[in-house]
Formats: sequence, structure tokens, C-alpha cells
Amino acid sequence: MAIGYLSIQARTAHDAVPLSGVKIRISDLFGNVLYELTTDESGETMKVPLETVSRDFSMNRYFSGTPYISYNVLAQASGFDSLYVSDLPIYEDETAILPVALIPMQNAQRAPILTEITIGKPAVAMDGRRNQTGPDSSGYVLRQVVIPNPITVHLGSPSSSASNVRVSFPDYVKNVASSEIYPTWPDAALRANIYAIITFALNRVFTEWCRNHNLFVIVRDCS
Repeated sequence: MAIGYLSIQARTAHDAVPLSGVKIRISDLFGNVLYELTTDESGETMKVPLETVSRDFSMNRYFSGTPYISYNVLAQASGFDSLYVSDLPIYEDETAILPVALIPMQNAQRAPILTEITIGKPAVAMDGRRNQTGPDSSGYVLRQVVIPNPITVHLGSPSSSASNVRVSFPDYVKNVASSEIYPTWPDAALRANIYAIITFALNRVFTEWCRNHNLFVIVRDCS
């Protein structure tokens, strides 16, 4: 039986303050509760083992399924809104670290609000081709490369009315990588994809493609 691992980190105040005493419930996709944990003074839970499938499936190009098993996490704390994360993938021999950012309840709020986040499949497991929209011909090229930190991310296609968020450049790279590829791939494959993610983002900034368009990534953290 293949085993992967999961640890939760609870924070508040824009991830600046760790939250102790947060109740964490881990369940499978059938609703069976597997673990009930509580975060420590560092806002972290112990690392728990979870059943998954062999990492070999992630390196088999003919495998049509998903090379992981997904789980759900519910985080609750007194005085804070709750967070429910579904379809969190667990890979063999890999430790998934789930950051949980809890928002304090408002003064007039009688009951906590439940926010739901669905992780979903990484891009490598999705069907069909994906096309990037290119810049127009009037783009301007900067004289030097600028590393944006923080970086503005549009949570949808360029023409959609989705929200814009600002994240640090390292967090942007980590979130895109975890949304694109399998962590069980060989080190060289992981590095090649991460280099591609970085250079793609910097090219958008270097050519000032982002003056009228926003970078596209679904921000999510799996591992």
C-alpha cells in the first residue's frame, strides 16, 4: 500500500501570525473522518500518513487515471471563519503542506462563515490542449529584467471578470508548479518545468505584456 503525508499550517493576519488550537478534520472523499487534529503553538499539526497510489503511475504516459488519492480538510477555530479544502491530492512518499489562512469573525457576526476551496486536478492531468493568449503587436520591451515582488495574478482568463490578487513571486512560482505538474516526477523534470514557469512570468513582465493583460494562474497550494 502506498503512503503519502499531510501537515497543516494555520495562520492569520495575512499569514503573519500562527494560530494554535485550530481544530482540523481530515476526511476521505466518501466523508469518512480519518483524523481529528489540533494545531500547536506554532500553528502546525503533526504529519499524518494517508493512503494513496503508487508514484509509478505519475511517470506512465499511458496511465489515464490520477496518480494520487484526494482528501478533504476542514479547519475551525473559535472567533474565526471556517475553511473547507476539498480534493487535496496526496502522492506516495511526498509530504503535502496545506497552509490554512483563517479570517477573524466580524463584531456583529453571529456565526462563522464557511469558505470552500477546491484544489482540482493539476494541468498535466487535464484533457485537451491549452492555449495562451499572446500580446498585441504594440508591446514595449523594458531595458532590464524586473522580478516582480509581489506579482499581480488574475484568477481567470484575460477577458474574464475574475478577481486580481497580489502574491509574492516565490509563492506565485510554488502555486503554479503545484497546479501544473506532479511532485513525484524526477528532479530534472521538476527543475525544467519550474524554470519554464519563471521565465514565462518574467517574459510577460519584461515585455510589459501585463500593462493591459494579467498573468493567469489559479492560486492553490498542494505540497
